[in-house]
Amino acid sequence: MDPDLGTLLLQGQDMLSRTTAEHSARWGLGSARRWVLDQTDGRIVWSFDDHVASAPAQILGSWNSKVSSFVWSWDNASVADALCETASIVRAYGVEHGIGALTTSPLELDEAQVRDLIALAFRIGRCTGLYAHFDGTLASYITFGDVTLEEAGGRTSTFAVTAT
Repeated sequence: MDPDLGTLLLQGQDMLSRTTAEHSARWGLGSARRWVLDQTDGRIVWSFDDHVASAPAQILGSWNSKVSSFVWSWDNASVADALCETASIVRAYGVEHGIGALTTSPLELDEAQVRDLIALAFRIGRCTGLYAHFDGTLASYITFGDVTLEEAGGRTSTFAVTAT
C-alpha cells in the first residue's frame, strides 16, 4: 500500500533536510564559487578554491518567481530528454495515483507550494541530492547522484547518500 500524500511530503521534506546537511558538511554544497550543468554528458560540476565536486544530474523543473509559474522538465523543450528521467518517474506516479500537480505543467504556484512540490518529487523519485539555484527570478531544481570529489593534489573520492 502506498503512503498517503501527506506522509510522502513529510518524508520528502525530511530527506531534503538530511541529504542537504550531509552534502553541505562533506563537500560544501551551497558554497561553490561557480557551478555548471552540462546537458550533453548529464553532469553538474561545482568549483571550489581547493576542490571540484561533480555528479550525474537530473532536472526536476524550474520556477519563475515573477509570474509564479512552475514548469516540469518534461514540459521544457530546452531540457535534454536524458535529464528528465526523474521528473518523468514523478509524472508517472502522478498519473497512477491521480495527482494532478505531478502531471500538469505549467503550474501556478507560490514559493512555499514549489518547495512542497519539490520535496514530494524528491521523495517519489528517491533522490539523494538537490541543488536549487535561484538567480533572483528563475529557480532551477536539479537532483544529483553520487558525488565525485577531486581535491588539490589529485586525490579523488566518491561521496554517496542513500535515499531512505
